[in-house]
Amino acid sequence: MPLMYQWSQFEARAPEIAAAGKRLLNQYEVAYLATVSASGRPRIHPFVWKIVDGALVAFIMSGSPKSRDLEQRRYYAIHAWLGDEDEEFYIAGEATRRNEDAALRKAADTAMGYATGSADERHILYEFLIDRALWTTWSDFGSPRHHPVYRRWRT
Repeated sequence: MPLMYQWSQFEARAPEIAAAGKRLLNQYEVAYLATVSASGRPRIHPFVWKIVDGALVAFIMSGSPKSRDLEQRRYYAIHAWLGDEDEEFYIAGEATRRNEDAALRKAADTAMGYATGSADERHILYEFLIDRALWTTWSDFGSPRHHPVYRRWRT
């Protein structure tokens, strides 16, 4: 079982990749969350995330396909929207429920821009722990010689 790290720990271990990831994730409020369904098939969901107190978190509605997938199989992947010249960022790991952490829940509520307490019991707070990351840029973009440059991190 690979070690899983909070966002702040990932930043400390792979600062260049984490900085690129944060920049790409911050381009838009929404990123893509991939989960694994009960049938074993992948699902892709748009979702709103935030980094709060060093943790990458999101509120996900209970009973939704995303929530069911994360409860049954904690595996996930997150992919940011493409950046300039098709720059990419991806992380993966395991999601864990953080509903019982009142301080984190309140901080996430505020960071998400909700009115205080509007993320009710139907909103499950998940933290996305990281065990791998990939940042891709393109050398000689737009030329016949263009090719990907991969920067990987794994626990």
